[in-house]
Amino acid sequence: MLRFHFAFIGKTQFSDLDSAIQRYLNRLAHYASVRVHQVKAERITTGASEDVVRKREGERILRLIPKQSTLVVWHEKGRQLDSIQVADFVDQLVRDGHLDIWMVLGGPLGVSSQILTEATYVLSLSKMTFPHDVARLLVAEQLYRAFSILKGEPYHK
Repeated sequence: MLRFHFAFIGKTQFSDLDSAIQRYLNRLAHYASVRVHQVKAERITTGASEDVVRKREGERILRLIPKQSTLVVWHEKGRQLDSIQVADFVDQLVRDGHLDIWMVLGGPLGVSSQILTEATYVLSLSKMTFPHDVARLLVAEQLYRAFSILKGEPYHK
């Protein structure tokens, strides 16, 4: 069975966004197993190095992910896909036997270089910068949309 794991740094800050994310994750669960892993956010202080914060959060994420898993990291410098291409990407993952897929979205400072190095794929939502909570919503919605495209369902129209 296809399994999507979402690794999020910290909790979603706005209850309205959290509700919307849950809505799409629940819809996605009609097509695959869905699990959210909330990783403790590192405290960001004026004296804290951004690289150290990303490194510590990245180490927490990597400890969760089994070695045989497919790691998809969402990052500003990743490959941009439109919705049809996301559907094709998901379809290709399944055809290639990638059934344990981890979707990693960084916190306010992004992801560590180690996460990017370990990634099987690095994708980007846009050239624009989004708050990490909004990025969570966009990824969840786009994955749900991908399945609606693959199944020929009317949601994408």
